[in-house]
Amino acid sequence: MNALDLILFAACAASCGRLLFYRRAGAAFKRSISALAYLLILVTGSVALCLLTGKFNATDLHPLLIAALLLLTALIYYARGNVAVLLRLREHRWN
Repeated sequence: MNALDLILFAACAASCGRLLFYRRAGAAFKRSISALAYLLILVTGSVALCLLTGKFNATDLHPLLIAALLLLTALIYYARGNVAVLLRLREHRWN
């Protein structure tokens, strides 16, 4: 396991954990958003487990996919695990 594997494992495990332990705290329930969150948990969790068990290395993945996973992790932490906020990020206007 090299440094890139460790970085990608940490990013995927962190984003999976952040999504798993998200608390709504009064936010409205939306079935489609919940399904997307579940899909993101499955994808990031399975990538983390495959890296941990050695099924594949980070060098087997395309560099754009690695960058997308790292960006996804940053966005998940920016949104505090709220997938609905991720979908609304494009509407945000920078002043």
